[in-house]
Amino acid sequence: MSFIRGVCKLSKNIRYTGSTHSILNKSGVVGTTTTTISTSKFNKTTINNNNKITYRNYGTENTTTATIGKETEEIKTAEIPYQFLSLTTEQWELALGKELSKNTQDFFDLVKKGRTTLLRKPAFQTIQWLSRMKDQSFYKESPKDYCLVLDGVGGAGKSVALAQAAFWAQQQNWLVVYIPNAHSFINNGSLSHFDINPLLFAQNSLTFNFIKQFVEINHAKLKQIKLKTKFKINLTGWESSTDKTLYDLLSSAKFDTASDIFYHFKRELNAVHEFPVLVAIDSYNYFHRPSEYGDMYDPSSNLGSLPTERLLAASLFKDILSHQISNGVVVASTTDVVPKREMYKVIPEENILNVPTFSIYELKLLINFLVESEYLEKSPSQESIEYFWQLASGNPRELWKLLRILH
Repeated sequence: MSFIRGVCKLSKNIRYTGSTHSILNKSGVVGTTTTTISTSKFNKTTINNNNKITYRNYGTENTTTATIGKETEEIKTAEIPYQFLSLTTEQWELALGKELSKNTQDFFDLVKKGRTTLLRKPAFQTIQWLSRMKDQSFYKESPKDYCLVLDGVGGAGKSVALAQAAFWAQQQNWLVVYIPNAHSFINNGSLSHFDINPLLFAQNSLTFNFIKQFVEINHAKLKQIKLKTKFKINLTGWESSTDKTLYDLLSSAKFDTASDIFYHFKRELNAVHEFPVLVAIDSYNYFHRPSEYGDMYDPSSNLGSLPTERLLAASLFKDILSHQISNGVVVASTTDVVPKREMYKVIPEENILNVPTFSIYELKLLINFLVESEYLEKSPSQESIEYFWQLASGNPRELWKLLRILH
């Protein structure tokens, strides 16, 4: 049974194809034993419909065994079934929005196969953790139950693994708050006074655009979530009540009220029980450095000195170790564009999942995909593949740069 087909409740117009083996069973957790057949052949199943999602599958070279206990789990071998998740651009944007990193956009544009990504072990581990947290009703008895942070060298695939986990959660009927770039939460638009909390700065441009896209993606779920806190938007007089929904709140947003509504949205998010909640934050360590703004109320303040906890949007999502989301968790990924040392001071090691660079086997899978996609005319020789892998130290981003030379 394929990875997604075995764990997702799918809409009628989306189909998944894959091998008869998977590291995940129907309940979305690792089974007792999974065996995969050693193979180097490329297998493809094509579905001709207007809204297809396909999986291109490769077997691992080793047997994968995992054990599950009530509190512990052990993956005894590192290999898992590999699959390529192929989405159309429309499907990706409907689930995750339009914003992409430059390198990811570059890959999609040049290969011209929609939104196709390789499912790797970190994505499976993240989904396994999400499933376990849901199974324990998001009971949080230690910091490791609040969040998971995907870390690794730049270009290893952290953002891709995060996006894949967010997409899985969407298909599993979670309410997903996806922040594809934390940098935009601390360096986007003008600032203004925030009446609810004078210590914070309102970010109307950022929050208005975020709310608009969030409603477009999640309107059906939002209409099922009743408001649970009491408040009033002073500028418009809009008042909450138990017969109103989160959709009613967010769809009432105007530019000048966006920050107030975003503030109450986070309070309501903490209390959501109708759906499991995932907050997915890419480039999270940006929250642990000063923003590019200065303090407008402090004449001695310089640009690039305003702490992120003074910005409304960042302040609501920065503290992932005590986020107060009762029916959900946070998964974040890091970036190497800015230092991580301040984040490491706060996030315990047990909350960090390393995303490794490509093995040479994964590089071969990528090359096979590029040949099948007709981006590459033919596969390089075994010696060339090994040379590329060594030259790039297995880094997927650097390998992609080398493979572009062959195009």
